[in-house]
Amino acid sequence: MASRAQDRFHLRIFVLSGFFLAWVAVLIFRLIDLQVFQYGELSARAKRQQSRSLEISPKRGTVYDRNGHELAVSVAVDSIYAVTQDIPEKGSAATKLAQALGMSRQEILNKLNVERGFVWIKRKIDDAESTRVKNLGMPGIYFEKESKRFYPNRELGAHVVGYAGMDNEGLSGIEFAFDKKIGGIPGKVLLKTDAKQRSFGSVEKAPVPGDDIFLTLDQSIQYIAEQELAEQVSISKALGGTAIVMDPYSGEILALASVPTYNPNFYAKYPPESWRNRAILSIYEPGSTFKIITASAALEENLAQPDETINCMNGSIVVGKYRIRDHKSYGLLSVRDIVKYSSNIGAVQLGFRVGKERFERYIRSFGFGSATDIELPGEARGLLHPSSEWAAVTLANISMGQGIGVTPLQVVTAVSAIANGGYRVRPRIILKQRSSELEKVSYEPLSSQSRILSSRTSQLIKEMLKGVVTNGTGKASQLEGFTAAGKTGTAQKIDPNGHYSHTRFIASFVGFAPVERPAFAIVVTVDEPHGKYYGGEVAAPVFRKIAQKTLRYLSILPDQDIKPNQRAIKPGASPPHTNLPDLSEDQFEPLDFASETERHVSPEVTEPKLPALLTEAQDKLLEDNASEGTGVVIVPDLRGRSLRTAISEVNKLGLSLSPHGSGFVLEQSPGPATRVNPGTRVVVRLNRNK
Repeated sequence: MASRAQDRFHLRIFVLSGFFLAWVAVLIFRLIDLQVFQYGELSARAKRQQSRSLEISPKRGTVYDRNGHELAVSVAVDSIYAVTQDIPEKGSAATKLAQALGMSRQEILNKLNVERGFVWIKRKIDDAESTRVKNLGMPGIYFEKESKRFYPNRELGAHVVGYAGMDNEGLSGIEFAFDKKIGGIPGKVLLKTDAKQRSFGSVEKAPVPGDDIFLTLDQSIQYIAEQELAEQVSISKALGGTAIVMDPYSGEILALASVPTYNPNFYAKYPPESWRNRAILSIYEPGSTFKIITASAALEENLAQPDETINCMNGSIVVGKYRIRDHKSYGLLSVRDIVKYSSNIGAVQLGFRVGKERFERYIRSFGFGSATDIELPGEARGLLHPSSEWAAVTLANISMGQGIGVTPLQVVTAVSAIANGGYRVRPRIILKQRSSELEKVSYEPLSSQSRILSSRTSQLIKEMLKGVVTNGTGKASQLEGFTAAGKTGTAQKIDPNGHYSHTRFIASFVGFAPVERPAFAIVVTVDEPHGKYYGGEVAAPVFRKIAQKTLRYLSILPDQDIKPNQRAIKPGASPPHTNLPDLSEDQFEPLDFASETERHVSPEVTEPKLPALLTEAQDKLLEDNASEGTGVVIVPDLRGRSLRTAISEVNKLGLSLSPHGSGFVLEQSPGPATRVNPGTRVVVRLNRNK
């Protein structure tokens, strides 16, 4: 019995040992499988469960004007996120967060109920929202600093600067065109959690800030252009307009205004039409302003002389099966007077002298039919068919500025070639680029130019355009103390039926000043003005106001005496202007160019906002200045004013402003109530803290 019991005991020990060894073998095999064969997969899974990588947007580079004034900056703001496992009562948390952030409770609750641990609640919030949430002291709610784009001057230069989206990507203008350079390199935040999904630490990789961009814009000139253009568009009840101020020698754009405009801080609240940069995107028929090109080609080829008389056939000419009419019955006119009085018939005859192929060559040499390559996205090329496709009537039509599509930027670039002595320059909006990391200039584009006209021809055209201002259709553009040259234009738009409209026009003026050494060239277009619609009535006065204030701001010395009748003109009033029209109204019978070229018809746009009205104190100050009667101006108190308000006040009084810094005015010289002469420069120092 003892022996049998002992055998059973040994069997049990053997079986138990076998089970133990098998269990150990399975365990070892499992450990080997986990630690060797599945190590990579399990390690990656654990990493995904225990940590989450969050991308942090870098600080975008600052956009400055040419004088170092900030146009677009990045500021550090709070963004709120939640680690959902750390929130005990999600319903209560959603209610409190909704009240603090002005959001829907259900929207927040949906975010808190997601399976993943990390979720954004609201990004890039303002200080008030951040303070309210911090005061709640809620578990599971955390803050992360992010960079948010801010445009301190609101609408100023909006179409050039553009705007950036929530994820700090450029979506328009320079912000888009130079997004890779301005945007910088994103950083990363690594959020780690323990086995119970409790957040216990983070590792951050710092983002690399973007490069700074200096534009050629001058914010003071930009403000002048925007203000005067918006006022005329509003008065004319027009669809919109454009004004460009360009240095004709360097091609630098000093101002580029487009109406309607928008505030890039809240771009989503504006209709898409407001985002559209008309200066480079609007294609229109230039009308009589294009007669500058026609006359230039004829003179350069010695096919006409300034004082040569041409029979304008009493305002009517037949080309093939079509009759072209002038806006007035002219007989014999010199080439000079054809430009001065904007004769269609005279321009047509000059165009025929030049011929199709040669005329096309000159048109393209001025830059029409191709993009100017300015550093802005989406620039239109315009519309110019090859001369091999031109019929005789097409040549006639283009000679007087119809049957061809141009942009305002192309027009001011072409006229700059007249102003600078015959050189075509490439317009530019970027002055230089600076690396924030290296603190040095890393990019500074060089202006390219090529001669397209002889100095003799450009001088002759200058004299003709000066005559347009002094005695022709552009009298409303005359300046006080300065010579000016330019050309008016009034082009018909195309009706839906494909015919030229007799009620819808684009009024324009392009010119430069002073004549012999131009400081700038300016183009102004007003789309579909109501009431007065001639370029000499609508666009020329805008040129005069922008040019007069810009010359004063740049401290350019007058090049002619102020005439007695000019002294009597009050600030803001328009000088007497000629009744001569400048309409390129062809009155072809029957004329239908819809099949020959595309036409651009601008859609409906919202009416732009005007600058704020003067306060009672400002009105009283203007009255005091007017009562002086001696040309003395009383300097206003600018302290505490924003830069925009300061510029507006001094411009209305005939003074100029020299700002230093950004924000609000702290100091000024001369001081408030000082009596000074018109044109005096007021120096102000600004600071962000009012």
